[in-house]
Amino acid sequence: MQVDLVWRVGYGLRGMAFEYKPGIYKTTKFLPGHESEIEPGQLVLIRTDGEFAPASVLKPVSNTNNQWQFQMPGIKVPSNSLNWGDTLVKLPHEGFYRLLEEKTFDGGGRWLVNAIVQLGYTRLAEPILFIAQRRSPLASNDLFFSDKGVKIELDNVDALIQPLAWYQEPNKS
Repeated sequence: MQVDLVWRVGYGLRGMAFEYKPGIYKTTKFLPGHESEIEPGQLVLIRTDGEFAPASVLKPVSNTNNQWQFQMPGIKVPSNSLNWGDTLVKLPHEGFYRLLEEKTFDGGGRWLVNAIVQLGYTRLAEPILFIAQRRSPLASNDLFFSDKGVKIELDNVDALIQPLAWYQEPNKS
């Protein structure tokens, strides 16, 4: 049976299309048919739910509190380009992490092991870390994250940080 399948490859039996998973990615190739909008080296959000299925690409439009909001409704991945997803680089989610190793900086300063950091990205999908700070005087029991962070290498992200869990208060409407 296995020999029969091998014989058929190339004779009408096609490989399955890439299975898109929701999340943020870095592009490495143009999106066919949308080359002027989706270029290599961009941060994008892939959505696969409801009207976005089987997959839509959304571009970042604004950044608030070191997290991107993405342009709606996005661009549906053309049916003849469903394997474009093979060219995407999956990125760790924006959010809160702990440092797994000390980070020292030229000119002084350091971030300690287990420090709480926020992971964000530039429009070019470059990872940025923001250190958690307590303000003085302490007006409320909140952590503050600056809008100025430190770029890190994408290849080093998994070795440098570990995700944390947190409670997200629902919107008050």
